[in-house]
Amino acid sequence: MYKPSPQVLRLFIFVGIVWAAVVGPGSVVLILTHKGATNPQIGIVTAIAAVLSMLFQPVWGMISDKTGSPRRVLCFCLIGSALFFGSVLFSTNIYIVAGLLLMDMVFRCGVVGLLDSHTFSEISVIPGLQYGHIRLAGSIFFGGLSLIYSGVIGSFGVMAIIPISVSIAAVAIVFGLFVAKGKGEDGEGVQRVKPNLKKDTVSLITNKRFLILILFTGLMGLGVQPLWVFLIEFVYEVGGHTGNVPLIHALRCLVEIPLFIFVGTKLRGTSSKRLMCIGAFFMFVYMVLMLFAGSVAGIAVAHMLGGTPGFIFLLNGRLRYLNEVTPENMRSTSITLMGTMEIAFGSIAGGLIGGFVLEAFGTQRLAVFSLVALGVAVGLLVFVKNKVSAKEF
Repeated sequence: MYKPSPQVLRLFIFVGIVWAAVVGPGSVVLILTHKGATNPQIGIVTAIAAVLSMLFQPVWGMISDKTGSPRRVLCFCLIGSALFFGSVLFSTNIYIVAGLLLMDMVFRCGVVGLLDSHTFSEISVIPGLQYGHIRLAGSIFFGGLSLIYSGVIGSFGVMAIIPISVSIAAVAIVFGLFVAKGKGEDGEGVQRVKPNLKKDTVSLITNKRFLILILFTGLMGLGVQPLWVFLIEFVYEVGGHTGNVPLIHALRCLVEIPLFIFVGTKLRGTSSKRLMCIGAFFMFVYMVLMLFAGSVAGIAVAHMLGGTPGFIFLLNGRLRYLNEVTPENMRSTSITLMGTMEIAFGSIAGGLIGGFVLEAFGTQRLAVFSLVALGVAVGLLVFVKNKVSAKEF
């Protein structure tokens, strides 16, 4: 029977706790809805948050590449996020709450990208370890906590998740700073190339294959993000309640776990382009099911049978392709730049368009808009070319 090493266990637990820490702050729409914000107001707040994320996410990535420790920068970001998100509990003014949530985003925007960068650094020095083996920790912790939050929100209201979220963030920070240091940092177990940030950044943003990747990611985000951001409106439309949203997230994570294992074991040799094509197909299924969903159960099925597989295959395909076409010493920067483009199209454009489309036409028209954006994104896959010999992912 295989027994993971202490290093792998620490990495697995750290990834899980960090994903658990971002569940609460990710409930921005639920909190704003609870405070009485309208759909256009929510769209504006999410768009501003996306602009801030666009500005700061690459900064956190560059700092990470400069210091050589995405783990430490990630912990700093969690500290800032916990402070501002926790402060929301003490305000009843919607404008102050919105300001605090925006400041939370300044720090939180770098967390997931830096976590992926730290994971990459570790799997590169641990033989046989795959990204999917570790990333499924995020699904387990995120899904488990989402299920708990569903019950908490149903019994005590959405604001009750804030102190829980801050406590989990504190655990993640302590674990990250004092327990989770790995072999991939500070030259321990791997020889790092010291980056020339100015030169390497210019090289990165003129890399045609990388540019195609981030444009594809952005267009895909334009189609998918509005459906995720305004999930609460789809739930309300079919007679559901706020607590159904984290329940759907939990069900998504339940499906993610075997899918991450499947991709990490059975599809290790599958090309990144093929994975992205499969992901796009499942996203099409997801959007069509959302278009015709008439109940909370129908929405949950759309996420489990379409949205979740689409997310898993697209995530693995994108990161596998990024691993092929970008230098290791710019890993954090390249990941955060990809996330920045997804934010620009998905959260800024998608949030604004989604808010006003919902207000004027309703959820079905929003699903149609997402299908159109998906079609444009799929067209870009024609220009994606795999390397003859890709790095093991």
